[in-house]
Amino acid sequence: MKKGIALSMACTMLFTMSTAAFADIETGIVGTQKAQWPNEFGFGGEMKLIRGEEVQSFELTEKNEIDLQPGDEIYLPLYFTTNEGESITIGASKEEMTGHVPYNGEVDKNWKINFVDKSKEMVKTAEFYKAESKDENLVKGALYVRAQMEDVYNSLDDLKFDINVYVSEKYTKNKTEQIALKGTYSNPKSESMVSFESENNVYEKAVWEVQKDQDGTATFNFDDDAYFTVRMFGGDKVMFDFDRTYNKEIANKYAEDLYFYNFRGNLDTFSATGTLTIPTDEPMYLYEIVNNALKTTNAVYNEETEAVELKTKTLGEYVLTPSKLEISDKEETNTPDKDNGSNNDQNTNDKNDKDDGIVEETPSKGENQENNDYLSGAGSDKGNPDTGADDVAGLVAALAVVSLAGGIALCKKRR
Repeated sequence: MKKGIALSMACTMLFTMSTAAFADIETGIVGTQKAQWPNEFGFGGEMKLIRGEEVQSFELTEKNEIDLQPGDEIYLPLYFTTNEGESITIGASKEEMTGHVPYNGEVDKNWKINFVDKSKEMVKTAEFYKAESKDENLVKGALYVRAQMEDVYNSLDDLKFDINVYVSEKYTKNKTEQIALKGTYSNPKSESMVSFESENNVYEKAVWEVQKDQDGTATFNFDDDAYFTVRMFGGDKVMFDFDRTYNKEIANKYAEDLYFYNFRGNLDTFSATGTLTIPTDEPMYLYEIVNNALKTTNAVYNEETEAVELKTKTLGEYVLTPSKLEISDKEETNTPDKDNGSNNDQNTNDKNDKDDGIVEETPSKGENQENNDYLSGAGSDKGNPDTGADDVAGLVAALAVVSLAGGIALCKKRR
């Protein structure tokens, strides 16, 4: 059996790779009565890594290597040693256990999670968590430290993290062994290489890369809902994260029909200006969502091929509507200034400086596509488009107060 140690994480602030940070956090599920520090307390058994529908298990040791991605959740089980003659009941089968076993007791308010972190921000939340019957990959009733990685990592480069963690009890000398957790934190890897000979079909969040000895004009097809054509060069990398998720907060502000085209994240900026094409069967107005408000764009409508086009270097979140929207001056002035886009490559933007545009009649190619699943409001005023757009548990509280970046702790072999 493994003899435990401790773990946890906290984060709200960015750390440099060379700077070590230290913190102790009060957190967890706190019982109504004082909990005694368990005998030989720490982490043991197997760590669980949950990534979407995928579940991975890792045997805990004093030094652990693991690769993590944005959105990952890790669960580290707390263990302790029962007293002589003592047994506990734990698990879905109500099995009686004795020896070095999963801890199923309370968390005292004086228990603290301590960490030394040499990496950048990567952990969103961390907390003590008691497994429930719905947690099919965990031992029911056992206590874990659950840590969730940040949902977004705004880099295409790998981050090497190095974290040491332990748990201690305030006002006493009680503490667990300190353990190390090292590895790589990065966006999902992809074998998607950009083709210049045919369309690149984008079905999921993924990184796309140009082979170092190639360059040319690439076209990306987002499930026939939108297309992006742009010149790319050897070694270029971007990450696409596209969806048509309906934005109720924006939609509730308008009675018009709204269609959403969302390019998430900040890793889809190109070195050359490209053309975003959205097929429509009528002239429509294109707006960009900035800071959860709408802002005008310099999009144009291609009457010949029935498609709205926008020249841009950076993809953002957009709203398409057949009716011109009334955008208040207040909303316009509250959004960051952005360069106006045009039909030449001299007008460029980054994620916080995107092209604006109006839907006008000019030629381009596309196909008809309309999905009422993304429709809201009523009315469809039609006319020559000129678009406008507006600019758009316990550790969480501790994280906000402490302002620190990730931490994790694990286990030591029992001899």
